[in-house]
Parts: sequence; structure tokens; C-alpha cells
Amino acid sequence: MRALTRLVLPMVVVTALTSGCGAFDPRLVVNGGSGTDGIDAEVTLRDTVAHRPYSLGGWDMCLDRPGSVTITRIELIRPYNDIVLQAFSSRPHTGPMLGNAEKPLTDLGFPARSPAVTTVCEENPFHTELALQYAKMGDDSAGAEGVRITYTSAGRERTVDFDLRVLLCPPGDAERCRDAYEVLRTSSDDD
Repeated sequence: MRALTRLVLPMVVVTALTSGCGAFDPRLVVNGGSGTDGIDAEVTLRDTVAHRPYSLGGWDMCLDRPGSVTITRIELIRPYNDIVLQAFSSRPHTGPMLGNAEKPLTDLGFPARSPAVTTVCEENPFHTELALQYAKMGDDSAGAEGVRITYTSAGRERTVDFDLRVLLCPPGDAERCRDAYEVLRTSSDDD
């Protein structure tokens, strides 16, 4: 019986310790959104042309508890008409935030590789700024419903959706661009 106890007890302890580990790793919070409450932000850029970088920033990121997470990739959610995400980056929020600019993120002071996010939401009024660099590959309007951020936290891969609607409208066509997008969005919601 003692041999069985020596064998079973360590297995129970290891199972108990590892079963709850994922509950304590930090989670990334982006601009207060998690993709469940509708649009968190919407940006319409007028007079955009193909192959030019359009950098957008000013969104807060922080962690729900102490720790560190590393963003490994960001993908567009429901893109249409050849919009691409060329780059992403982050930096500590210590001064004015980006807004938007027609330059690559690296020309705007963002590091080529995003540092780890370590700011805790409740502990610091200054969080980490998320910045995204978009482009379109054609002359028509292009857009996306949001971005899916993949990150590593305590060795585990996690994702968070940020409902950031971005529209890149061609010169002189912002109203039609917005209307066409609304028609596309409404028809795809019916699917």
C-alpha cells in the first residue's frame, strides 16, 4: 500500500499544480476591448493611395496582473479589397501618442521589434501604446473589421481581438468608400 501511495501522491500533486497554472499568467488588455462589445475604434483615412504606409496609433495596452507578454503577430480580421498590415509595434506611453501619419512606424520613433508589454492596468496611468502600419495594394477603397493580436504569456500562446475598423478611401471618394463598406459589412453579417 505504501508503494502505491508513494506513486499516486506525487502524480496528484503535479496534476493539482499544473491544472491551474494558466489561470495566473497575465492577459493582454487592449483599449478596454475584447471583441465582444462592438467597435472599440474606427478610423477612416481619406485620399489614400496604393503601396503607401499609413501608420495609426494611440491605443492603450496593459496587463490584467503583473508579468510580461510578448506580441508575436497581428492579423487582420475580415479584410476586404487588398488591405494589408505591413507592421506593428509598441512603446511605453510617456508622451503624446501617435494618432496617424503617412510614414513607416520606424520613422515615427517606434522600435522595429516591439518590446514586451509589462505595464499593469491598475498600477500605472501610463500604459503601452499599440501602433499599426497599414497599406492597400490597389486603387479602390480597402478596410478591415479589426485585428487579432497573438501573444505569449508565461509560455502559452493567447489571442485578443481588438475591434478597430479601418477604412482606406481613395482620393475624393470618402463618402462612397464608407457607404460601400457598410453595404459589404451588412451583406456579410447576413451569411
